[in-house]
Amino acid sequence: MSESFLRGGIFLSGLVLFSSLEYFIPYRERLFKRSQRWPGNLLLIFISNVLLTGLAPLSLLSFSRLAEEGSVGLLNNVEMHYPLEFIFALVALDFAVYLQHVLSHRVPLLWRFHRVHHSDADLDATSALRFHPVEIIFSIIYKGGGVVLLGASFEAVFVFEVILNFTAMFNHSNIYIPQRVESQLRNFIVTPQMHIIHHSTLSKFSNTNYGFNLSIWDKFFRSYQGDVGGEFTIGQLDCQDVQSHKLKTLLLLPFKKN
Repeated sequence: MSESFLRGGIFLSGLVLFSSLEYFIPYRERLFKRSQRWPGNLLLIFISNVLLTGLAPLSLLSFSRLAEEGSVGLLNNVEMHYPLEFIFALVALDFAVYLQHVLSHRVPLLWRFHRVHHSDADLDATSALRFHPVEIIFSIIYKGGGVVLLGASFEAVFVFEVILNFTAMFNHSNIYIPQRVESQLRNFIVTPQMHIIHHSTLSKFSNTNYGFNLSIWDKFFRSYQGDVGGEFTIGQLDCQDVQSHKLKTLLLLPFKKN
């Protein structure tokens, strides 16, 4: 099974699940109709998936095989019980994605392309994979390097990709979770109510809550932001109209003077 096929299958199953939950138990009112946002989001996701198919030799699973065959990377050169090695790899890869996200906000060139993800003014499940194709290439190179340095096993990388894609769809979803339950969940994982703060138009909030799966990194590195109290605008201030969700606009946004 190719990595792109895996991502596509997870996305479709997650889209059905979380979109259904969004319909029955929404957290907030929509600002745009699905018909105004989804075509651009889904087409961008389709382009990225086609790109990943074309770059199959550079998939994370291929990087893992390469590291194993060459005995490269930390875990390929230390003695460790496999269950412990497996868990260590999942946690280390999650930290790597947290760090990648921080860099995407701090490095101007990376932010130009990551801004496409943040330009969505009305988060839902489709927002999770709304990334510019160039950022997808950056991500493959970054995460591939991390997989090689770590020496993560094929199985660990496979499971991590499944978890990452599914949890990203979860924490971008517009679903209501009772406050008593949500406050406990965010002690361990990133919830929709926690992650939406990161998508605020205000930089003091958008430069917090970088985690995609485990919430421990934000708390450990002091980038955690709890409830801000009151409503706030989502997205980018110059991307609040329907036109901003068109595919052409999304593809050209990184080249627009910010």
